[in-house]
Amino acid sequence: MRRTRLPRPARETVALPDGRRIHVVRPRGQLFVCATGCCCGRTDGGFAAVPTQLYHEEWERRRLRNRVHLNIGGCLGPCALANVVLLVLDGGARWFHSVNTSELVLQLYDHVESLLARPAAEAAALPAPPPLDRLEFSGFAWDAPPGHDAP
Repeated sequence: MRRTRLPRPARETVALPDGRRIHVVRPRGQLFVCATGCCCGRTDGGFAAVPTQLYHEEWERRRLRNRVHLNIGGCLGPCALANVVLLVLDGGARWFHSVNTSELVLQLYDHVESLLARPAAEAAALPAPPPLDRLEFSGFAWDAPPGHDAP
């Protein structure tokens, strides 16, 4: 598969407290993976394992470092669901639950790459492909897409 060459990420010059100036990459987004919370990845509690190594390997292999930052950590909040992933991209939030298998992780990364290949406005309107579409949910009261319950 031939990869589309993506534009270089934006950078910002930031002054450190000691006066030195450094250039900081401004990625389009961040992928948060719950792996060490109260339920996510807790096989001792009956939940599926989180394939953390695969998340990291695919992030590296696909060269997403300066486009979508990866954060594998603790609880993201919706504890009624397990193995939750939050993709913050271009100012919007996309939540997925039950990302329990290697196949789903790979499909998630394929989706991220398809979003990155589009301008921000176009990417925001692109729905998640099957089977990710059935795992997407609204994690915040303000981000419920049409057709989803919201207060």
